[in-house]
Amino acid sequence: MTIHYFTILMNHLEHMQVELTAASQTSLEPGQPAEESRAYDCNRILLVTGGQGTLRLEERTEELLPGVCSILQAGVPHAVEADAKGTLTYKWCHFRASYTDRELYRILRIPHAVRFEPWGEPAALLDGIASWAVKSALTSRLRIKAALLELISLYLEHSEFVLSDVAPSPEMVKIESVLRYIDAHLADSITVEELAGLVYLHPNYFIVFFKGMMGCSPIQYVNQRRMETARALLAQPDWNVSDVAASIGMKIYYFSRMFKAHTGLTPSRYRKLAASGSLGTGVPGQAETAAAEESAVRQEKPASPDEKAAGRAERTAISEERRARQEELTDDRHE
Repeated sequence: MTIHYFTILMNHLEHMQVELTAASQTSLEPGQPAEESRAYDCNRILLVTGGQGTLRLEERTEELLPGVCSILQAGVPHAVEADAKGTLTYKWCHFRASYTDRELYRILRIPHAVRFEPWGEPAALLDGIASWAVKSALTSRLRIKAALLELISLYLEHSEFVLSDVAPSPEMVKIESVLRYIDAHLADSITVEELAGLVYLHPNYFIVFFKGMMGCSPIQYVNQRRMETARALLAQPDWNVSDVAASIGMKIYYFSRMFKAHTGLTPSRYRKLAASGSLGTGVPGQAETAAAEESAVRQEKPASPDEKAAGRAERTAISEERRARQEELTDDRHE
């Protein structure tokens, strides 16, 4: 079940909104506790920059050394104290998040602390957060959000995930079964009523339940998974556009429209960029872009009858959207 728990986690993070409430640096003298163990109403990120100490939690302790970073969710009782060898210093920030599913963190056993070596990057991010927190610039909140998400990403990249042997809640079991069903039926017509029936919920309540777990509606998630699958398949040379559309249960005309809306590229263009190795690393200049796309329509000669049919179908779709063609070419010149 690991892959679907990670799917839930990634959806939480992708849709998560964060709001900084405070950021600063603290120094504790040897043996001086920062405070009695308490649970905050907000989430905390701590990064040790000097000295040694201990992070005391309800069920365990974490040794605090330079480079050790801890993310503590709201409601988790804890205390920080320095040892007798010297002053403990740590940078910190407090923030609120729109998604904080403590059970998901418990099941994945996301650690309370990781150690960065070197720790210059997370320290610079925390310094940036503290700096922007006292500015009134138009982009301050955006920069703070970007830095917070970068910190969380670094933390997860340094974490080792192991599934807990604790039984998941009924809600986690339900969402797990729904996600498995969606992945197994991407080529079929999937309805909210159908998904709600899997977990014996009324469709209206199911939508609320699903959005609370995944951060988006069921249909948004289905379309997201279809587009993710399509991008992965188009990057493989043995998959043509027609086959990809069929594999996710869409007619090529509607697939082309949705894919363009989702990625900003037509399926054929995306496939060619992936094949050339330039996808994600840069695109041709304006003249080369237009020439490459026109050449793709005129000169591509698929090896199989299916590929020829796919090309005809896609050209038909493009001709039906003739008015949108010029806009697409204009967009491509600006990429």
